[in-house]
Amino acid sequence: MKTTLRKFPLEDIQNPSHEVKQSLQWYKDVFGFVPNLGKLLANAPAALASYVDTQKYLSSIGTLSSEENNIVQMTIAIENQCQYCVGGHTMAGEMLFGNKAEDIESLRNDVSLSSDKFNVLQAFTKTLYNTKGRVSDKDLDAFFAAGYTKPQTLDVITNISAKIISNFANQLAINIPDEPFAKLSETLGYDSSNYR
Repeated sequence: MKTTLRKFPLEDIQNPSHEVKQSLQWYKDVFGFVPNLGKLLANAPAALASYVDTQKYLSSIGTLSSEENNIVQMTIAIENQCQYCVGGHTMAGEMLFGNKAEDIESLRNDVSLSSDKFNVLQAFTKTLYNTKGRVSDKDLDAFFAAGYTKPQTLDVITNISAKIISNFANQLAINIPDEPFAKLSETLGYDSSNYR
């Protein structure tokens, strides 16, 4: 049986519920396969559906662009040092989200992005996450001055919530990066053995 390093099953669910089938189909439609994250989350249907539905809503009715969604999600994956998700968002950045290759590399190396607006988005994301939402008026004003809106502050939070589900699940289970982005995960230098 295929499992994560902590023995969470990574097998196809036998007789999955309608909700699980729909969520796994979303992965197939978007990526062409069900990645190990989807297989891991399928062990808890509420977790799987919550993650997938959040991603769907961000894509279909969110106030940030696809490119901006990936900047927020990759920023959080890097903050959490989630090898799996940083590798996955690196692979998907250009292919699915429309990010420039230079911005993906800038995110991975924590250096300035290609536009001032993206730099503000990245900084605001980190501040919002690390202060647990208690951002200063100065930080909020800088976000608005860059051209972002109040609804977009809430979609930054929505993106963060999606990444908390995936980052924490992957790190709890010590998930195995999928072949298409495994090499992109290996080169990060994160210590995945830091568990007590």
